[in-house]
Parts: sequence; structure tokens; C-alpha cells
Amino acid sequence: MEKRLPGKVRRSLRARYYDIEPRAWIGKKGLAESVIEEINTQLEKDGVLKVEIRKGALISTGLDRKTLAEKVAELTDSELIDVRGKRFILFKPREGWERYLRRLERKASAERREKPVRKVRLDIANFRKKFRKGRD
Repeated sequence: MEKRLPGKVRRSLRARYYDIEPRAWIGKKGLAESVIEEINTQLEKDGVLKVEIRKGALISTGLDRKTLAEKVAELTDSELIDVRGKRFILFKPREGWERYLRRLERKASAERREKPVRKVRLDIANFRKKFRKGRD
């Protein structure tokens, strides 16, 4: 799956939402429609969701944790932020991906424009005089 978020944004989200409690669980039903619907509902409500993978899910699907998390992200059109142990974090902007990514681009370009480069004129003769005074 293609990653839509830059690494800087991904790290920021991971740091901000690291300690939230899981509000969705994937159990022995695996990736049933009801599970995906619940995850979608939670993502639309809050935009960020921590999901816990139960042991039965790994047995019933035959997938490892990271692959299962990637599959859920793909099915819910969300971005996989982090996989740690049996829990993973999903992010989906409430305003939609197009508007969110456009806003990120505008913010990044504004930051680049905001910092003008100051040109400093170096006066070599003046510098040498000051340097010599300090040594004498």
C-alpha cells in the first residue's frame, strides 16, 4: 500500500497518539464485514484509532500482525501509523484525504517561504582589525 503521509507527520501522529487505549479489536472472526464497519465508524468519528489484534485473529486469518494491520488499513482507506506488538494505530482525516493533503502542502510551502535568507556582508578588513586587537 502506498504511504500518503510524509515521515515527519507520521512521527508526530505516532508520538501524539501512542498512549491512547484500543477501541476496536480483531478477534476470531478475522476481517469480517462487521469488524471493518466498526473500524470505519470509529475512524470517521475521531480520525485516529488504536486496534488490538487478538490471538484468535492470527490463527483464523493465517496472517502475521503487520500484514493484518496493512490489510485493515487498505480496507478502511486509512493510513497505518504504527504497529507495536499486538496493537496498531490507524489514521484517516475526517475532511477527506484530498483536502488534508492539500492543507499539508500549503503549510509546508508557507514554512519554506516564511524564512527569508539573510545575506551577510563580510568585511574582511574590519574582521582582521578586530581579530588582531584580541590577540595583542
